Formats: sequence, structure tokens, C-alpha cells
Amino acid sequence: MRTCNCKNLIRLLYKFNISIMKHFILIIILIFSFNLSAQIDYDHLKVGEKAPQIVGIDQNGLAINSTEILKTNKILMVFYRGNWCPHCKKHLGSLQEHLNEFIEKGIYVIVVTPETVEKTKETAVKWHINFSIVHDENNKIMKDYKVAFEVNEQNVPNYYKIVSSHVTEYNVKNNRVLPVPATYIIDKNGKISYVQYDPNYKNRSNFEEILEML
Repeated sequence: MRTCNCKNLIRLLYKFNISIMKHFILIIILIFSFNLSAQIDYDHLKVGEKAPQIVGIDQNGLAINSTEILKTNKILMVFYRGNWCPHCKKHLGSLQEHLNEFIEKGIYVIVVTPETVEKTKETAVKWHINFSIVHDENNKIMKDYKVAFEVNEQNVPNYYKIVSSHVTEYNVKNNRVLPVPATYIIDKNGKISYVQYDPNYKNRSNFEEILEML
């Protein structure tokens, strides 16, 4: 009788330990998955969603407020990593080339970046920029639009040391955040009507295609 009870007890303990182990493994998987997804937010804002307000000061000291702008114009907003990024410079150059066409269609162009205010001014002068470049104070706009991610070896496996060095030089001190270089169009009703979002920094919106669509 005692032998039988011992065997039953052993079975119960075995099942109990297996159950604990399964839950432990599940928790580890969930934590690991969260750490991966929390860095680059693949659940970005979609077409039809309400656009968060954009507030800031551009390179010319002009106050930017999307609520006021949308009373008369649509908004084209581009997130820009920094003047150190060759893909970004090419993208901004293309945007400048098509700027008058966007203006003719009633589009107000805003570029948002973690670059310091001084660097936004340098960028504007160097590339003869005539649209607003807004330094994103405290990364608020990037976070609101779910494009912000931390620069670390996990998120930037290639060229991490180079990118890290550039971020240290161009961003505000201790700010290790960059944006996914996404593009949004916001209609006068405050809703997003176009999104280009790709964590692969080499893939950018095509302004000629956007103009044809408008």
C-alpha cells in the first residue's frame, strides 16, 4: 500500500515539475519575443488611422503644428535618420527636386529627424533644402508614429559600430534612437492616407509614384 502511494506521489511530482517547466519555457519565449518586437515596431500606423499631432520647430525657427497646417493643406511627412546616411541624403535630394510639384498639389512637406537642431541647419544649407526639417525633441513624434528604435547590435547587426558612431555625433547626447525611414501622407481630416514603412533602411518611398497617386 505504501509502495503504491509512493508511486502515485512520484507521478504527481513528475507531472507537476513538467507543468512548471512548460510554463517556464513559455515565459522565456514570450520575454524573448517581446524584446525582439519591442525594438522595431512592425505594428506601425496604417492607412485610415488617425495621425498623431506633429509639433516642433524647423531649421528656420518656424513653429510646426500639424493641426494648423491641416486646416489648409495635406501633409507629406518623411522620417530621416541623419545627414550621415547616404540613402537618406539621396531621398531628401529627390524630395527637394519634387517639392514644387507637392506644393502645387496643396501638400505641406515635413521631415522629422533625431538630428540636433544644429545638424538640421547644416543639412538644409548643404543640400539647399526648402522644406521644414524638424528636430524630434525627446523622440516624441517618432514614438507616436511607431517608427523609433534603439541603435544596438540586435537592431543594427550590420555596420553597428559605424552607425553607432554617427548617432553619437549627430543625435542629442545619450540619444541612441533612430527612425525607420517611413513616409506618411495625412489628409485634411487628420487621417493617414498613405504609408511607406520598411525596416530595411534601403527601401524608401518613391516621390514620383506618390505624385501620380495624388
